[in-house]
Amino acid sequence: MSDPSSFCSPEQFITRHLSLHLRVDFSTRVIAASSALTVRCLQDSLSSLILDTKELTIKKVSLNGQEAKFSLGAAHSFKGTPLEITLPSPLTRGQEAILEICSETSPKSSALQWLNPEQTAGKSHPYLFSQCQATHCRTIIPCQDTPSIKFTYYCQVSVPKELVALMSALNDGDFIDPQDCKRKIFRFKQNVPIPSYLIALVVGALEGRKIGPRTTVWTEKESLEASAYEFAETEKNAEICRVSGRPLRLGEI
Repeated sequence: MSDPSSFCSPEQFITRHLSLHLRVDFSTRVIAASSALTVRCLQDSLSSLILDTKELTIKKVSLNGQEAKFSLGAAHSFKGTPLEITLPSPLTRGQEAILEICSETSPKSSALQWLNPEQTAGKSHPYLFSQCQATHCRTIIPCQDTPSIKFTYYCQVSVPKELVALMSALNDGDFIDPQDCKRKIFRFKQNVPIPSYLIALVVGALEGRKIGPRTTVWTEKESLEASAYEFAETEKNAEICRVSGRPLRLGEI
């Protein structure tokens, strides 16, 4: 069954993996993205495919390193704009290919919330957080923005070096951006296939405190004590769920 909130066609192809490079610019409130989607063809002789976008600027598209033609269709009130890509050569059933897209978000992206320093607890640095649920990931990157498609992802995020980036993935280290010493790159890997709406990003003057063997609370330092206290029972509650095989009841929280 097709998703009425998406332009993509999961019966034709699926996204298996997403490799991302993001550059967060607080001055313009824009994220520049390079997205490499590993797609698998599910039909014979697939000559074009469609991805979901909304208020994105598409700069370049290529398939396996070969430039591909693309066009943006008519804008829809809530679905956004379909990105139709004409493949340089048809794909056959079972074939996988790397689809690379260079794009930029709009300052009006519905998935991104940009805060000025005065709107934060510390009052010194800006703050960014995302909310892709339910259909807003398409305002950050072109994708199959439907819960029926799940994929792993790897991401490198370039941010001002005084800030910290976090994602809905495991941290894979950080280093100074070789192209700009005033910026730092954070790396993340998500090895469990997830739908697009679970991609999440936050950038700010963040500090972390470990509150259990698997749990760390991250927030601005001004809120760290209160946050650590609030989530102190996280490990205990998770263990109750694991042992019982059911969600917590109200009296157990």
